Amino acid sequence: MATEVDLHIKVETEGGVGWIRFNRPEKMNAIGALTRRQLADAIKQAERDDAVRVVVLTGSGRAFSSGADVTEMVQDGGMRTPEDVGNVLRTEYMPMLTRLRTMPKPVIAAMNGPAVGIGASFALACDIRIATPEAYLLEAFVNIGLAPDGGVSWLLPRLAGTGIAYEMFFTGKPLQAADAHRLGVINRLVPAERLEEEVRDLANQLAAQPRQAMAGAKRAVIHALESSYEEALEFESYLQEAQAASPEFAEGVQSFLARRAKK
Repeated sequence: MATEVDLHIKVETEGGVGWIRFNRPEKMNAIGALTRRQLADAIKQAERDDAVRVVVLTGSGRAFSSGADVTEMVQDGGMRTPEDVGNVLRTEYMPMLTRLRTMPKPVIAAMNGPAVGIGASFALACDIRIATPEAYLLEAFVNIGLAPDGGVSWLLPRLAGTGIAYEMFFTGKPLQAADAHRLGVINRLVPAERLEEEVRDLANQLAAQPRQAMAGAKRAVIHALESSYEEALEFESYLQEAQAASPEFAEGVQSFLARRAKK
């Protein structure tokens, strides 16, 4: 069992909201081997726990996450092999990021500060991003001779456009929170002292929504990103047919009719 000293990820559940918090503030929440193991367990548990209806990912201290712990890329006085680097991405990061992006629950990134490298990938894999004005997204791989990873080459062009993505990848310069908000990459900017309050309010609102309807909306968007317009229409028809047979739909219609009758 992890002690407080080696608890790199903190997990809390408030009502129907599961909070997953990077917890290495002294290293700006850099992600090392222990962090990856604890984070994978936390994300998996959040997805499987029926009591958790919404997931929030955030950081302790002044950073969301400064990315991979580069000090761990040095092994026995030398660099880890390219195969080691690739295997960590394939076997550890890929399952976590895919699970975040596709789990049938809303996932909110509460960006309390910079999200760098693989840290940015985690923020971008979430469904909604709420950030402080001091936050930014940074893809500085070029500065250490690497290409982007963590799915950011797929996510960032779709969220910000290819021009912004290329400029970030080629220059290693950050996308500040205000610019990310203007581009629609970040949903909302809030002062640091109000970040968790506003995220909590939104998460509680979503936790009260019909969960199957939200899961269907998420599936529809993910499918549509790789579909033609006609294919998206067909998939929506399938989802609506399935949802129309659910108790959520029956309850929603009865509630609507009851409200209308009172007017």
